[in-house]
Amino acid sequence: MPGNDNHSTWQQWLRQPQRLELRRTIFQIHLWSGIGLGLYVFFISVTGAVLVYRNELYEAATTDMQFWLVGALIDLHADLLGGRLGRRINGIGAFAVLLSAVTGLFLWWPGIKRWRRSLTLHRGVSWKRFNWDLHSAMGFWSFAFTVVFAVSGLYLAYPEPFHGFADWAEPRSPETRGLRFVDSALAWLAYSHFGRINGIGLSCSGPGLCDQTIKAIWALFGAAPAVMFVTGTTMWWNRVLRPWRRRREKLHRTR
Repeated sequence: MPGNDNHSTWQQWLRQPQRLELRRTIFQIHLWSGIGLGLYVFFISVTGAVLVYRNELYEAATTDMQFWLVGALIDLHADLLGGRLGRRINGIGAFAVLLSAVTGLFLWWPGIKRWRRSLTLHRGVSWKRFNWDLHSAMGFWSFAFTVVFAVSGLYLAYPEPFHGFADWAEPRSPETRGLRFVDSALAWLAYSHFGRINGIGLSCSGPGLCDQTIKAIWALFGAAPAVMFVTGTTMWWNRVLRPWRRRREKLHRTR
């Protein structure tokens, strides 16, 4: 019966998701998309984490060359030095990051008996296990931030569909007087991408501990995808590339 099959699949997902064929398929999508986009994600992640402190970088700049370098870094992160085309490419990359985050969350679930273990790091394990634990735990705890970075990056690259959806969800009328919830939400998306603190409602009274703490949190989670790329690439090397090389070497020895 279809109902029984659905119940069985759900039970397996709750208890032993590793045995699901769907999970294996999603794992392959996550693995190869991560490898294919890895260097791009690493680059965008690191530059984005640095640009949380763009005001401090400008204040520290004392020469025209240093000012130019900060501006070039911003342009590199936002538009890949390619103007509108570069920003469009960044939008495609943002969508890929969003897809990677969602598939990663699906793969994170280890089963109802072991989910707590996947939230933390553990001592006394092999380096391969530690690498997996770091990838899994960091992916879970940084998921919300990664989604915000990806969706906001998609919005900055392709604002038209977002504005069209906003007009459909909350049409303009004389009663709104230009003040709509959807407009505030879109503004929040734009401000949140670079951690513009006051713009996202986290008000700090000028530079100080509050401002620097929030910026540090933004920079930390902004760099998380770069760490995910390193740990993911390490797993790919151990699970895919190293066995492939061993098979190749064995085949050559037998010839």
